[in-house]
Amino acid sequence: MAVSSNEVIDQEAVRAEVDQYAQENRVWRQAFSQIDSTAINSNTVEIPVSDKVRDAGIVDEGTEYPESENGTRKVSVSHDKYGVEIAITYEAIEDSLLDVIALQTQERAEDLADALDEAAFEEISATDAEGNYENLQGTVIGDASGNLEYADVIDAMTALEGSAFDPDLLVVSAESKGDLMKSDEFTRASEMGDDVVRDGAFGEVAGVPVYVDNGGHVGAGEAVMFDSSSYGIESTRTEMTTNEYEKDTTNERVIQVRTRMGWTAVRPDAGVKIEG
Repeated sequence: MAVSSNEVIDQEAVRAEVDQYAQENRVWRQAFSQIDSTAINSNTVEIPVSDKVRDAGIVDEGTEYPESENGTRKVSVSHDKYGVEIAITYEAIEDSLLDVIALQTQERAEDLADALDEAAFEEISATDAEGNYENLQGTVIGDASGNLEYADVIDAMTALEGSAFDPDLLVVSAESKGDLMKSDEFTRASEMGDDVVRDGAFGEVAGVPVYVDNGGHVGAGEAVMFDSSSYGIESTRTEMTTNEYEKDTTNERVIQVRTRMGWTAVRPDAGVKIEG
């Protein structure tokens, strides 16, 4: 964490650190397109989404242009407040214990980043009364053997492309990562540039980067593939902001970091679950 002695008690510096960590440590949130709803004065935001694939084509000589059909619908996104407190003792401030303060800030930033990513996953994994996924394709790929095969990944890709989507994100469990790392096909397919590796992916399949979920949201043999440009929306109602107060009983300076965000699946068919 880049914290200087002058910034150590500055709430804006802490806010920036927490915000940066939350943005850099997204796994499930990557399936959603980000939009800014900070200018909308409502907790629930309605967003117009076009379901029309195309309103253009060849215009023959002397014929009219194809008329645009109204294929727009509105989806609603509700927002919840997410926050965390960072308590810094006066001793740490006075003694300039930068490493201690940086560690406290990082730990709380991890907590908030995990909470945001979990909220995104809850939208993805929502089920109906019968246990069927509401926000993913109805057909689950795989034989539920507890082992993720390379062929399962290709089948998921085929399912998305067969529905006119362009898969660009695969999230796997830690166990599924181990399965893929033992696969010769995956190893051969995962010769990537350093830029992709730095972004957190550990491999790729036919150009689709693969990320591991360390939060335990998916189990052995499981994964989810998305077309992230079509799947859903992540809406920010309130950007990361801070408030601070003095806690005299413990001689601490407390900085609160909060945001208001929401997620909604716009096109559930742009995501497919794998249970290998």
